Amino acid sequence: MKTIQLEVSDTIYQKVIDFLTLLPKDQCHLLSEDELSTTELSQVSQLTEQLKQGNDSEFEDWNDIKSSLQ
Repeated sequence: MKTIQLEVSDTIYQKVIDFLTLLPKDQCHLLSEDELSTTELSQVSQLTEQLKQGNDSEFEDWNDIKSSLQ
């Protein structure tokens, strides 16, 4: 499984959640921040900070993923 973190504005938050709930339940699980442990929240914060600094080394290369889908 892969994990996706989204930051969306308050105005579209519910629409995004509504869309995500349409995805197959056996293939994905939606986690809200209140379901994450302190350790998991810390990891998310660390990764978010790395991304803000332009460091995406912890993530798959999008070009590799995109080419594998074609």
